[in-house]
This record gives sequence, C-alpha cells and structure tokens, in this order.
Amino acid sequence: MTRVVKISVAAIVWTLIVFLAVSCSVEKKLAMDFVQSNNSRHVLVFSTDQVFKVNQKRELLDSLKITDESIFDSVLYANSGYLQYINDSLFLANYVLGYLKEMETLGFHVYKESQTLEFLNLDSNAYVANIAQIEIEETIYDYRAGEEIFGEYYYYDFELNALIVNSWIELKEYNKTGNGEQLYFATDMITDDFDGEFYTDLFAGEVRFAYNVDTLETEDLYNFAYLLGRKYASYTVDWMVNKYLDENIPEGKRSDNYWRYDPYRKEFYPEEEDRFIPMDE
Repeated sequence: MTRVVKISVAAIVWTLIVFLAVSCSVEKKLAMDFVQSNNSRHVLVFSTDQVFKVNQKRELLDSLKITDESIFDSVLYANSGYLQYINDSLFLANYVLGYLKEMETLGFHVYKESQTLEFLNLDSNAYVANIAQIEIEETIYDYRAGEEIFGEYYYYDFELNALIVNSWIELKEYNKTGNGEQLYFATDMITDDFDGEFYTDLFAGEVRFAYNVDTLETEDLYNFAYLLGRKYASYTVDWMVNKYLDENIPEGKRSDNYWRYDPYRKEFYPEEEDRFIPMDE
C-alpha cells in the first residue's frame, strides 16, 4: 500500500522562512567580518580628466529658431544656465576627494594614480577603481507638491532647475585570476531647493500655496560632487562585500539579496535601487 504523506502549505512556508532567515544571518555575519578587516585592504583610484556636458533644454533651439543640426550642441552649450560655467577640474577634484576620503574613513589603504608603482607591488587584498567617465546633464525637473485638505486633493506644479550627474566606474580585484574589469553606472540629481505649504485663506475662502525657491548655484554642484564621491565609495565597498559573498557561499545557498552597508549604524540591509547598476544587465 502506498502511503500518502500530507504536508501543509503553512509548514512549507515556515520552512522557507527559516531557511531564508538562516541564509541572511550567515551572509550578514560574513559581510560584517569582511568590513571589519577593511584595514587589510588596498584600493588604487584613477579618474577621467574631463567631464561631458549635455544641455537637455532643447526647447531653446525652437525659441532661437535654430534648424542647423550641426550646431545644435554648441548653441545649447552657449545658452546653458550652468554647464558653460562649470570648472571641470574643480568638479573632478571634489568628486575624487570625496571618494578617497570615504574609502579612508571605511578603513582602506588608498593609493592615488601617482602611487601606482607602489600599489603594483601588492599581491592580495587589492582593488582598482577607475572613475572612467562622467557626464553632466542640464535639464528642467517637473515636481508636484500635493496635499489632501478637508477631503480634497490640492497640488502645485513646479519647474525646477536640475543637474544630473551620470557616472561610469570600472572596478576590479587586482592580482586575482578570472577577475576582469567590470563596468558600473550610477546617476544622481541636484535641483533648486524649495519649501512650501498649503494654507487656507479664510477671507478668500480658498486654499493657497506659499513657497520659497532657493535657486541652484554652480557652487552647489561642487559640493554635490564631493558628496557623490563619498556615496560611490560606499557603493564600491558594497560591491566588494557582495562579490566576496558570491565567491564564498556555496552555490544554491546564497540569497538573492544585494547587501548595503551603513557604516554609521554598522549594519547591513538588503537594497535594490541605492547601488551601482552593472552595465551588463
């Protein structure tokens, strides 16, 4: 007689939950062990020496009645509100400084391009980060402030000045067989700053919106560059950690989580968006 074994759905779900919890616990422990030994690791940082600039405010071409496509880019650049005034060297210096400082804060031994020969003498625990390309786009960001008041939804639409910084960064573990360069992408935006609130005008019997806009200045972009360097340095460490987990957890045991490290709380959490984007995906 064939024996029929009944397994409840609840039991299966519970088993999966326990398995995932154990997997995550193991991964977090290995990840924490990795970052706690950052002071034994080295990173060589290269950087591009130029910034590509694109003015996306193409409506300017219509207002200026420009029809010759061969001069579109030059006309857009000459009529940009920010791009033509950006000092590439200052932007890159701040970006790279932020990257180097954050890597040092996270415990790494950091090497600049001028220290390449010294770095090449290392035989393990060494990585190369190449900030290969940076592009800045000037555009308009459409933003809507909205709030429900007395059961009715009110909104106010803004057009904010915006600069988008796109970065392509190559990462590689040095002196390790089978580890070629991998290209990653990241993008972030800075806009005019503003604050505002809806209020009821009792005399007019209407809901109004009061606001103040702090216009984006070129100097703000240089500060933003420094912050981006720091942010992408932390992304780099996340890449190292997840690469380490992929290589050291047996096939089939690794969860789908991409772990992000918070150095201030000293904890890991799964992340899907706030990370480098692999260019081969």
